[in-house]
Amino acid sequence: MTLGKRIKTARERLKPHLTQAAVGKHFGVSAQAVSGWERDDTVPDLNKIAPLARLLRVPAIWLLEGGSPVPAPDSIETTIEQLTPSQRAMLNAVARSILKETDEVA
Repeated sequence: MTLGKRIKTARERLKPHLTQAAVGKHFGVSAQAVSGWERDDTVPDLNKIAPLARLLRVPAIWLLEGGSPVPAPDSIETTIEQLTPSQRAMLNAVARSILKETDEVA
């Protein structure tokens, strides 16, 4: 499945469905630009991938690399399962850092 097909699949499976116009408005682009992404005529700027993944409620890694099945919206388990061992280690390091900062503030 291509990036464009993943964008379209993720957008259409949300309840309520997000329109291309709504996605475009969120990013300050036209519905035609979003349609171009979904047809693989163009690709979103790299700096839009993480926000697009959040908007579509899928892991950014899935949006970029694919895999099966399509992750369920807001499923942290699916997101973590898709991480590589090095990505999991990084996530653990970030979580420890946040917890440490929280302890220092308290």
